[in-house]
Amino acid sequence: MDEQILKITIALLSSGVVILGTWLKIYHDKLRDIKAKLSDKKYQTYYELLAILFDLINQTKKLQSISEEEVLLRIMNVKRDLILYGNDKIIKKFFEWEDNQLKTGYRLWNWAELAALARRDMGNKRTTINADEILRSLFVKKQDYLDFKKEYILGK
Repeated sequence: MDEQILKITIALLSSGVVILGTWLKIYHDKLRDIKAKLSDKKYQTYYELLAILFDLINQTKKLQSISEEEVLLRIMNVKRDLILYGNDKIIKKFFEWEDNQLKTGYRLWNWAELAALARRDMGNKRTTINADEILRSLFVKKQDYLDFKKEYILGK
């Protein structure tokens, strides 16, 4: 009798372990899928954010023409997605960028900081590229950048 109870107990425990293991595997897979979807949405949002910013820069340089309504619509869509998927630092930097729309030079600095934060949030944790280098990439001549930086960033 004791041997039979022991066999039944072992069978029940084995079944419980198998069921628990299966449940954990399913839960882990669901969690991984959710993280992958969030990462994809975050990537799309950051990509669109940077695309808008480059479009605005291109418009400033008269390389491209975009209607104000289109830009506002795209910004509102990005803002919605940022609130859902972005991290706190990126959201705050985006709001700071919006608040500084009339400050041409400082707005560009905010944009460069936003781009650097997006790079870091998308998995480049050890990146050495910073906002200064990103902003520098927009200028053809280094001296033009240094003059710009002196006037708008350091002089603010």
